[in-house]
Amino acid sequence: MILAAETKLGCLRESLSIVKRLGGSCVADKEIELVIANASRHSSRTHFDEVAGRVYLGADVKPGTGIEANARMSILACLAHELAHADRSKSGFFRPIELPDCLIDEAETSLHASFNPLLNPKDREDLIEDARDRLIQWFAERKPRDEVEP
Repeated sequence: MILAAETKLGCLRESLSIVKRLGGSCVADKEIELVIANASRHSSRTHFDEVAGRVYLGADVKPGTGIEANARMSILACLAHELAHADRSKSGFFRPIELPDCLIDEAETSLHASFNPLLNPKDREDLIEDARDRLIQWFAERKPRDEVEP
């Protein structure tokens, strides 16, 4: 139990260090608050809240076991993605929240994050693959043109 708590604390410290490194280069002229209160709660999600202007660190920030790019992204790539949401929001871009168009926003955000100069080549590649995966999903979930209402 103590080892698990120390591991989570170590992950949080690592994430805070990463955010400090990313913050200056990804979101100009504005500090983004990182909320870590729910990071150790099972099934909590890492996300950017446009209204609050905060990035919430969730238990899913660490790479998982899935084969998709999103599941294997490093903490650095995941946080770069969320900070890219913040950067796009600061620019006045308000993202769609409904499927399938939110998938295009997620793809654009991953591409935006992939240009962060602090990322290593593997993180950049994972973000680009994440964008590709989300676009493929968009094509699979969108209504065919002949089914779209006039």
